[in-house]
Amino acid sequence: MITAGELLHGADEDFLVNLYLATLGRWPDDAGLAHHRAIIAGRPERRLELIHSFLQSEEGRQCGLSVAPDPGPVPVEQALAAQLRLRTHALRQAIEALREAPALNGLGPAVAGEIAALGASLASLGVELRERIAAMEAVLAGRIPPAPNLSPAISLDLVNDMVEAAQAQILVRLRQLERRLLERDGPAPERPTP
Repeated sequence: MITAGELLHGADEDFLVNLYLATLGRWPDDAGLAHHRAIIAGRPERRLELIHSFLQSEEGRQCGLSVAPDPGPVPVEQALAAQLRLRTHALRQAIEALREAPALNGLGPAVAGEIAALGASLASLGVELRERIAAMEAVLAGRIPPAPNLSPAISLDLVNDMVEAAQAQILVRLRQLERRLLERDGPAPERPTP
């Protein structure tokens, strides 16, 4: 389960994709994504309201998924790890559904190879995330001079810059995996927005 505080991190589009997955158990359709992006654009305080709105929507209640209500602040690394787990779980479910689909039996090795490639990409993304977090921890543990040599404000800026750079690279990889899966599946059927 992901917490509201873990969902609140990230760019608007990432927040919305994670919100759809966590509350509705599906990827957002283009119309819903555009509609909800307009609601929160430049207004991060509206994100928590949107989480509650999704959970209380008819589709949200039918799905029965939940988000732990704690909106308290969480470290960026914890939020990224929770978001990665959420998306990885959704992608694995999609891959498993593809494996079990009767239509795959006639498509042969090409589809099986694509599924295997997606699985390998997910695994490498998980390894990369763990390595990046370990590298950030190593830098933080050994390379930042003590406070008298470097002001706390500069130290915080350095840490924030490193975290944002790592987050951006990981999110690009996640989007590439998502795009690859969506391109292979074609457009999703339209569903009403909550």
